[in-house]
Amino acid sequence: MLEIGIRLADQVVIGIGILILLAVGVICSRRTKTAEGYFFAGRSMPGWVVGFSLMATIVSSMTFLAIPAFAFSGENWKNCLAHFTYIPAILVAFFLFIPIYRRARIDSAYEYLEQRFGLWARLYAAATFVVFHFFRTGVVLYAVSLAIQTILQLNDDALTTVIIVGGIVVSAYTIVGGLQAVIWTDVIQGVALIGGGLICFPVILSQIDGGMSELVSVAHADGKFDLGSTKWTLTEKTVWAYMLAEFVLFLQLLGTDQTNVQRYCAAASDKAAKAAAVIGCCLAVPTWTLFLFLGTCLYVYVKMVPGTGLEGLEPDQIFPRFILTQLPAGLAGFVITGLLASAMSTLDSSINATAATVTNDFYKRLWVKERDARHYATVGKLVSLAFSVVMVAMACTIHQFRASEALDNVQRMLLSIVGGGLLGLFLIGFVTLRVGSRPAIIATVMTALFVGGWLSMDTPFAQQIFPTLSKSMPDKFWVSTFANLLLVVIAYGTSIFWVRRRTGKELAGLTIWGGTGESDEGEGK
Repeated sequence: MLEIGIRLADQVVIGIGILILLAVGVICSRRTKTAEGYFFAGRSMPGWVVGFSLMATIVSSMTFLAIPAFAFSGENWKNCLAHFTYIPAILVAFFLFIPIYRRARIDSAYEYLEQRFGLWARLYAAATFVVFHFFRTGVVLYAVSLAIQTILQLNDDALTTVIIVGGIVVSAYTIVGGLQAVIWTDVIQGVALIGGGLICFPVILSQIDGGMSELVSVAHADGKFDLGSTKWTLTEKTVWAYMLAEFVLFLQLLGTDQTNVQRYCAAASDKAAKAAAVIGCCLAVPTWTLFLFLGTCLYVYVKMVPGTGLEGLEPDQIFPRFILTQLPAGLAGFVITGLLASAMSTLDSSINATAATVTNDFYKRLWVKERDARHYATVGKLVSLAFSVVMVAMACTIHQFRASEALDNVQRMLLSIVGGGLLGLFLIGFVTLRVGSRPAIIATVMTALFVGGWLSMDTPFAQQIFPTLSKSMPDKFWVSTFANLLLVVIAYGTSIFWVRRRTGKELAGLTIWGGTGESDEGEGK
């Protein structure tokens, strides 16, 4: 077994990777003088580049760390089929989301909601996005910094330094280079992510007697390819629950999240944007499967190969320790770079997309409306800087108070309550003619109240006051699915009370029908 500690060759590889990312930011800085260049890369990016970026953004550092741990532990392959629901979700994006967003030539996903339902919808959705990423970036930066600390065997005091250095690096090229730098670095990070996973397989197989056939045989005998229960029930996380929940999540990410909508708009043409969606899907689904299989391989490796030093570790510690102790010098550095890259592709996207949302949906829309494009680009850079500082501060706070799980729960609860029906809001805008502002706002408020009530049933107070109802509630796993369905039903149902004819010009390009329709009186604009 190799001695634990970062080796010179690994340090060199990691250093080169970081320098490349910073160089990309400097090179791309020439096209960030205007808001169009800073937030949308001049709307001129090739489809294959945008496709790599879509993959790197949606796969994230959680794939690199969490999925192998998930497969290594007793969870096995229970979410494998759920990842394949990304394929139908991409088809929806291909035929619905991309054409409408490209046709509208919007500055943010939430600008569409204002055109369709009024200013309230835009501000509500934009605020939900910003709050979610406020928590998410801090949690992701902390999680990946903790993994790096584990790999490098640093003491607890060094974690703050890791967080600050990581935050500075990802912020530097993002602030300087804008979305173009984010997209191009995502390509590099995507290659590092996939390559980092592939490098591990020969090392594992070379130490298992019987190679791949023995590995598969042992894994199968131990039920490591188990896909989970196929029962039809709302009280368990069955295969169907994973698939439906993941499909709704993918739709929400592809259709309502500014990080993805920016990429659709950054593509050079409609054809390039659709090609990007297909390429991103063809890369993401195999990558998820790759890391699931890697977790299974690590399980067999620990079981079959003695003296690795991996025995007895927690599942989320296995892969980081394997990288450092079992991979040759230089290759370990490349895999660590892949881990860093997977986190950076999540963080840089969040920084730039949040800056675009704050600048376009709040600053430009509400406060300073008539300034030139250079002014808004400057504001975007300042917002990116401020958000980066907040991100690092949040990660350091999590470390200081050991609040990762607590903040993650707060993040999920907030997103479920205020954004649980957000996909439904976009969908009724895309596919209906009659639903307008009033039914939409009624449905949004009622859905938020419903989700809040559902989640409150899990509290000790509710369990004491409503014991029967609390026990009969479906698993919280279903919250997003039911919330979006409920919003659509309420919005369409209440639309019968506020109906009037609208002209084709008012709805042109805002729905799949693109022509005359019915909507409520007083459509907000």
